Amino acid sequence: MSTQPRRRMLPLAAPEMFGTVIPEGMKKNSRLLFMSYNILAQALVRRDMFPLASKKALQWKFRRQNLLQEMLNYGPDIACLQEVDFWDETYLPAFSKAGYDAVHYRNAKKKHGCAIIWRRSRFEKVEQRTIEYDDCGQPTFLTGNIGIMVGLKPVSSKAAENPDPNADMVLPEDREEITQKNGGPHDNQQDSSDQGGLVVATTHLFWRPDGSYERLRQASIFMDKLMEFQKSLNYTVLIGGDFNTTPRDAAYRVMTRNDMPHDQIPNLEKWLKSEVSRLNEAGKEQQQEQQQQQSQNGTSASQSDDGVQQVQEKLESSLKLDGGVSSDIAPPVRNPGAGVLYPAPPTGIVLINRSNEEKPKEGGNANGTAAAGSGASKGEDAPVVAPLEAFTSPQDLVKAIHAHPRCLSIYSQYEEIMGQNPQELAPPAKEEKGGDKEGQEEVDKEEKVDDDPYRIKRLDFCHGEPKFTNYATWFKDTLDYVYLLEESDPALYTPSSLRLYPRRLLEIPDHSWLGNGLPDEHFSSDHLCLLVEFYIRT
Repeated sequence: MSTQPRRRMLPLAAPEMFGTVIPEGMKKNSRLLFMSYNILAQALVRRDMFPLASKKALQWKFRRQNLLQEMLNYGPDIACLQEVDFWDETYLPAFSKAGYDAVHYRNAKKKHGCAIIWRRSRFEKVEQRTIEYDDCGQPTFLTGNIGIMVGLKPVSSKAAENPDPNADMVLPEDREEITQKNGGPHDNQQDSSDQGGLVVATTHLFWRPDGSYERLRQASIFMDKLMEFQKSLNYTVLIGGDFNTTPRDAAYRVMTRNDMPHDQIPNLEKWLKSEVSRLNEAGKEQQQEQQQQQSQNGTSASQSDDGVQQVQEKLESSLKLDGGVSSDIAPPVRNPGAGVLYPAPPTGIVLINRSNEEKPKEGGNANGTAAAGSGASKGEDAPVVAPLEAFTSPQDLVKAIHAHPRCLSIYSQYEEIMGQNPQELAPPAKEEKGGDKEGQEEVDKEEKVDDDPYRIKRLDFCHGEPKFTNYATWFKDTLDYVYLLEESDPALYTPSSLRLYPRRLLEIPDHSWLGNGLPDEHFSSDHLCLLVEFYIRT
C-alpha cells in the first residue's frame, strides 16, 4: 500500500489567459476555494472493476469516512460532486453539520447523482435548475445523465455577523499566512445588494467509449441550458464536473476551441449514420424474433405490449405532425437558450440492450472510458432506435456550442506548471499484500501494450491538461475539468460584478504514488479531486 503524497497548491503559470491578471491589493480574505470531485458511488464499486484494491478500501463504512474527511479537510467554499449516492443518509447530514447548504439531483433510474455544496456563511441560493439529457433532443442512448445549476449570491453583512464556526478551515500550508484576529480566511463581509453572484454548474456526461457523439450532444445541451440560466441572472459562471471526455475527445476540443484532427467531426458523422442503420436493423430483427416467439406461444402480436413490438409503426406514428400529416422528419423545435434548431424531443423507441444482460461486467474493457462509471444494468445505457433525420448532426452540435463563450480550463496550464515545479516521486514500492494476483497479472499485461490509446504514457494532444484525473485499474486518463467562461464577447457573456481570478491549483499526485489503480486506503475514489483557489472581487 502506497504512502499518501503531499499535494501542493501551485501558482498558475499564466493567469492572464483567463482574461486578466489578479488585481493589486487583493486581500487573502477575498479567497474562494472551489472543488470538483467524482467521489465514486458505492453502487458502482465492484471487485471485478477494482481487483487490486484491499477489502477495506472498497467497504462503504471506510470509504464514506475517508471521503468526507478528505473533502472537509480541504474545506472548499463551493464544491461540485458527481457519482453521489447515500445522499440523504450520509452526505447531506455531514455537510450540513459542517456549515454547508446544498442541492442534489439524480435521474430516477440511477442510484447516484450530482450535488453542489456551498458555505452558508458566504453564499445563499437564489435559484436552481436541473438538466435531463435524455429528455432534450434525440439521444442515441438512454443514459440517465444529468446536470445541475445553482445561482448563488454572497450573503449580506447582517447574515455574516454570526459566522459559521467551520468557515476558518484552510489548507495546511496557508495557516501561517493568515493573521486575522477575527474570523477565518473566508470572511468577506460586504453588502450583497450590488455584488452580483455566481452560476455554479456541474454535470456527469456519458461514459462509454463509443459515446463520443452522445457526449458532444450532451455538451451542447449543457451549454445551451447553462447560458439560458446565466442570462436570466447575469451572474459569473463557474463549472466543475466529470465530463467523461479526454482532451482528445470532440466535446472537450469543441468546448475549449482547441485544434482537432480535420476528420474528427466527419468521422462522427459516419459513426452516427452507421449506428442508426445498425440499430434500425437490430430493431427489426428483434421485432421478427418476438413475433415468431408469439406465434409459437399462440399469442397474437397485436396483444403484446412489449416496448420493441411493431417498431416501424411506432416510429411512423411518432413522426406525425400536429396536423396529422405524416412527415419524414420530426418538426424542429427551437431551443430557447441559444436559438439553435434541434429535432423534436425523443421520437424513437428503446432497443432491448442484450449486451447488458449477457455481459454483466461491461465496462471492464481496458479501452473503456471511465470504466468504473459504467454501472450498466438491465435497460441502462440502452440504445435508441430512431431515423437518422431525428438526430442533430455533429456539425450542427459544433455550431451550437460555438454560439456560446469558450470554456477556459484552469488545469490546462498543468503541464507548464509542473515544468516549473517538479513533482516528488514515491519511494521504492514495497510488496503489496492482498488483492487479486490474477488481476495483477492482467494489469502487468496491459502495461505492455504500446498501442493502447488510453495508456497513461500517451501524452499526444493533451492540451496542457494533467496526464490523468481518473486512475482506475483498467483506465487512466483525464476526465474532470474546472472551467471559467471567456469574456471576449459581451454579446455572448457578460459576467456580474462578482469576478473570479484563478490563482493556484491543487497538484495531481505522480503515478508513482498510486500503484496500479485507485481506490486504495488513502484515496477512496478512482478519481482525484480538483481544487482551484480564486481571488474573488465583489
